[in-house]
Amino acid sequence: MLLVLSHMEMLFLSMIGAVTIVGCLIGVVEPHLPAFITQSFRYGKHSLKDRRNNLVALLEVPKSSFRHFYVFSVVWSSLGLGLVLWLCLAARSAPDFVITFLDFFCGKRRMEKSTSLETLVAITCVFAQCFRRFYETHFLQIFSRTSRINIAHYLIGYIHYFGAVVAILGHAEGFVAPSSPAKLSTDQLSWRIFLSAGLFAFSWWHQWKSNVILAQLRMNPQGQVITEKHLMPTGGFFELVSSPHMLFECLIYLSLIPVLAGNTPWLFVVAWVVSNQAQVAHLTHIWYRDTFSNYPKCRRALIPWLF
Repeated sequence: MLLVLSHMEMLFLSMIGAVTIVGCLIGVVEPHLPAFITQSFRYGKHSLKDRRNNLVALLEVPKSSFRHFYVFSVVWSSLGLGLVLWLCLAARSAPDFVITFLDFFCGKRRMEKSTSLETLVAITCVFAQCFRRFYETHFLQIFSRTSRINIAHYLIGYIHYFGAVVAILGHAEGFVAPSSPAKLSTDQLSWRIFLSAGLFAFSWWHQWKSNVILAQLRMNPQGQVITEKHLMPTGGFFELVSSPHMLFECLIYLSLIPVLAGNTPWLFVVAWVVSNQAQVAHLTHIWYRDTFSNYPKCRRALIPWLF
């Protein structure tokens, strides 16, 4: 049987392929790659410092621009959450224009995979993640004024959060035509909901704590910014991995697989998150080891004791 991918699945598959192929090339033959490839891929503490391409530099924006797509993600996930709540409370199906919109991105062969309660739990978790990241990037995280990212990274941020919400709604009760209206009932409670909510809450909280540790590296005890340098973090899950915030980013998206069981587009979103975070965590780990002579040898890049 021929596998037919939706527009959104093809989009995420192309991003997964690009980040995996380029990341592997950088890991194996980076000295032989054109500077524009390496410079476009690397950013932040492990950005390319020499052999810089002037044309690629014109396509870079401040790393603090990350704030922009968290504004978008809060608004977009709020609209998704509000729509789910409205349909559930009104016990009705999504408007025709929403169905048409989801048909375009997720395909017209969509089927209901998630109950209204499962959808509500998933979209609430995504909103909670977007809101916390919005708060962190605007009021906690300290961006270096000289740190820049390629505009491709900037645009992909919008695609990611747009796709995450669409993936959840694409196979939800009340969002597929023809389908039964969205409704909430205690019969929809299941072990999958508790498993997803529990793992999400654990990962969400520890990612917050990890980001607080990173922010405090650039502050004095009074909370004043004293440096923009990248320093060696300690404490919490930093004692096990170099990038626990990236580890918990992966777990946050993985945690919703049980509650969105059968939702194939969500698997593409998860695969994208894991492939992207793994590549960045690997480069970050190498940078820490090369920069700090006393860097603990027991730490791994992303997965404790393994990778």
